[in-house]
Amino acid sequence: MNERRNTRKDKETIKPEDILAGHTPEVQAVAESLRKLVKEAVPEAIEKAYPGWHGIGYRHPQSGYFCAIFPQKDSVKLGFERGVLLPDPDGLFEGAGSQVRYVHVKDRRDLRVEAIRKLLRAAIFYGNRKIRKPRE
Repeated sequence: MNERRNTRKDKETIKPEDILAGHTPEVQAVAESLRKLVKEAVPEAIEKAYPGWHGIGYRHPQSGYFCAIFPQKDSVKLGFERGVLLPDPDGLFEGAGSQVRYVHVKDRRDLRVEAIRKLLRAAIFYGNRKIRKPRE
């Protein structure tokens, strides 16, 4: 009688496709384009679904966690863990926090492939570097 039922999938069995399920075809298409771009730019990256974040994260064997794809209601955010350190000459980043920056994509046609590829490679280069807060 006190049997506990777990109606959520076990975290280990959740796949990136599960994160995208239920989103519009447009959001799924943008997310899939970003997944492909990450895999092409950083082939050694390890992809993992993070249901608590509702995202698809990427780790590099040497650099650690470097980015994630977050599907939204009508768009997708590509988050860079140490985005504050990365050069962004194309002005793609949004956010003003002390660490993470996002590239916000609403339509696949808006994907700036070369600029995002540069950001992905820079994220690997900057890797696990510490973010130093300015002294007050």
